[in-house]
Amino acid sequence: MKFNPLRSAIAVLFVSLGWLAQPAAASLEGSPGGTAQAKVVGDHVLVRAVLSTEKFHKETHLVLDYNDEQPLRIYNCILGYVQYGEGEETIKILADGMRIEVPKEDVEASSECTLFLKNLSGQYSVELQDVDVSAILGGPVLRQYALGMNLAEGEVSFTPAAEANVEDAMLWAESVITGLRTTEEGRVLAPLSIGEKDRSLMAFNTAGYHSYVNAALAGGLGYPFGDVPDIHFGAGGQRVPLSGMAALFPADFSQDPALSSDWLVVPGLSLWTAFRLEINPLQGYLALEPVVNTNYSEADFEFYTAAVSKDRDALRTYHQSNPEDRNVAEAAELMFALGLEEDAPVAEQMEAVNYRLSATLERMKSSWLKETLEPLFLAEDRNERSELIVALAEEALEYISRSDEPGLRQDLQLVLGDRYLQAGDADQAWKYFLAAGFSGDPDKESLVRHELGRVYEALGRHRRAYSNYERAASPMLDGPAALKESARAGMERLRPALDEADPLLAEKES
Repeated sequence: MKFNPLRSAIAVLFVSLGWLAQPAAASLEGSPGGTAQAKVVGDHVLVRAVLSTEKFHKETHLVLDYNDEQPLRIYNCILGYVQYGEGEETIKILADGMRIEVPKEDVEASSECTLFLKNLSGQYSVELQDVDVSAILGGPVLRQYALGMNLAEGEVSFTPAAEANVEDAMLWAESVITGLRTTEEGRVLAPLSIGEKDRSLMAFNTAGYHSYVNAALAGGLGYPFGDVPDIHFGAGGQRVPLSGMAALFPADFSQDPALSSDWLVVPGLSLWTAFRLEINPLQGYLALEPVVNTNYSEADFEFYTAAVSKDRDALRTYHQSNPEDRNVAEAAELMFALGLEEDAPVAEQMEAVNYRLSATLERMKSSWLKETLEPLFLAEDRNERSELIVALAEEALEYISRSDEPGLRQDLQLVLGDRYLQAGDADQAWKYFLAAGFSGDPDKESLVRHELGRVYEALGRHRRAYSNYERAASPMLDGPAALKESARAGMERLRPALDEADPLLAEKES
């Protein structure tokens, strides 16, 4: 495969928040657990708290993710500032009325979750009052408590699991469902019933909006679109209705190694926001009290039906009927992905893009467009997608002046230059490459010079091409070894086209 230096350079992503919150006051006194305020933002349960040691304090938001396998993950660049006092063995999570301690050996960098935390902080900065999301509190910690959630009231509670019991839960809950069990992987399972006799399982979950139903099991019952009636939490006298409380999204559980084909439902926040609940896997119970009659959404069902059917026309109808719905962004991304599979015309693909942009903050539109075009540009069949790549990149430039990542301008200009050059429009390619040269990232000068060499060579301006290749190959500029080699190969190609007395060749030989 021929080396493409532009693809190699754009494949490197740089992610950095670049801030550390000022210390916030919080008491270190109190017993483990407690109660804290919570909010549902970006389809996750967030708690505002202080991460604290004797030498480190940071106010932040934490994601509560019952299925995260790590006890506590902290955003990479924040974790680098965490220091402990002499003999200190834990980091504290503190809020008014709450104290949780996590052993320092259980604290890890967020790694693959970094971009998720960054995007959550950026997209919802207003709702979060500019207090970032920098940590994920995972299952190994949450399962040590009877976790209570009343999201309609914005409250979560953490009662040490050994101190909570079924009898106390019965004082407030409509039903206390027993028989919970925990798998070796840490998934907490609760019994479900379908009608009076059939039994199945639910896997507890706190992350994500959608409540998923096993498509194979639902289809086997005669309900391929997930609208299975008469599903209840628990069985017999313990039963609490699940069907009708939220639309269920059919999903192929066999395709996800984290799921089991034996489970019927994995509830999300569409369901849990309709209940007050307490889950205590140590004592084996889930207590439930409905706080609303139903969270069922016809728009959810319309989207889920279109998604299961993989029907772009149905997705278009959904968008036109529900322009303000919470699922617009996800539905638009699915419509775009299906368009790629079906090789839809560029105009139809940009229709899906425009639906997505309608649900995207102005300052994040360029970033989303760049993330969308990047895999297309890096793919082996990119030449077949050139028209779409150009349309996405030019659309992204329309928003770049209002972007919170203005440095993307140069990446977009380089992509456009490459695509126009590939299409044989060297004049237009030259305009974009030249503009990229003025965008000012010194780390990309070698790449920019290489691309200018390519376009000047295509234009027949051999001296300009040679000098740019020479600059790209210079050891004074950083750049991948393959790019340097490509630049030297360009110089060799052009040498016969230059006059033997040309000063460029004389400088090279000297």
